[in-house]
Amino acid sequence: MYWGKSDAIAESFVKRAEAIGCKAIFITLDTTVLGWRPRDMDLGFLPFLKAQGIAQYTSDPVFRAMLPAPPEENPMAAAVTFTQVFSDPGLDWARIAKIRSWTKLPVVLKGIMRADDAAKAVAEGYDGVMVSNHGGRQLDGGIGALDALSEVVPAVNGKAPVYFDSGVRCGADAFKALALGAHAVGIGRPYAYGLVIAGENGVKTVMEYLAAELDLTMALMGTRTIAEINRGSLRVNSD
Repeated sequence: MYWGKSDAIAESFVKRAEAIGCKAIFITLDTTVLGWRPRDMDLGFLPFLKAQGIAQYTSDPVFRAMLPAPPEENPMAAAVTFTQVFSDPGLDWARIAKIRSWTKLPVVLKGIMRADDAAKAVAEGYDGVMVSNHGGRQLDGGIGALDALSEVVPAVNGKAPVYFDSGVRCGADAFKALALGAHAVGIGRPYAYGLVIAGENGVKTVMEYLAAELDLTMALMGTRTIAEINRGSLRVNSD
């Protein structure tokens, strides 16, 4: 979930997600403002500005109530309103805590890259953290998510699950994240590439390849189960 300027929209999103059977809410905290994205600028195309890719908003009753006309009649007005409410760099811990009155679902904070933030998330009672730098698209020169994982896991100290995202392209990458203490690993881009190339079959193939390489990596490392993967499986530079 992207939490923008409107808490009413955020609440509506959460309740809609719960109503359709979602099992948890991941709050994306690494995109409270869009970063400087040269690739997007080189292409000269941002689909949101053409009212594409914002159906989560245009289907939402709270968002629709803000519009001068239904988005089906005036999609550009919907796009403009979206840009005005989508992100909010002023989002803070107090506002995020409101989610507890909206849902009983587990809440995970995504975009945690510092040990102190991870420790605070656990102290605040959140149900997990996800280490992510948004695939490296947000902050040029920011540290890699895998480097942050090494600091976040000890800070959480087993009090909540630590998930990992960003830069995973193959089964060996997933193995490394698991060895550094991740409970689960996200694969944001590979499946999207498979979808573009071959639709549903492309996604299926990508997932099969990832699982197969993880399986072979585990075999070559002598680990029979996920539970046997640990930091001892890696050689980590100390400098």
